[in-house]
Amino acid sequence: MSEQNIAFNVEDMSCQHCIDRIKNALTKLNGVYSVIVDLDSKRVVIEYDDERIHADILRGTIEDIGYTVR
Repeated sequence: MSEQNIAFNVEDMSCQHCIDRIKNALTKLNGVYSVIVDLDSKRVVIEYDDERIHADILRGTIEDIGYTVR
């Protein structure tokens, strides 16, 4: 197991619904341990096992539900 943290800027988050959508989508993925969404800073911090899931999948999951990741 190789725990990693990654942070993404998600500028188009605007409300609690956005937070819930992002958390729900990411926590369903095998290998994701925790998701912290900070609406004020527009950041999503994910703790994950990089032997089970790749950072590109995390980014793609956020984009697939309609958000822009920077």
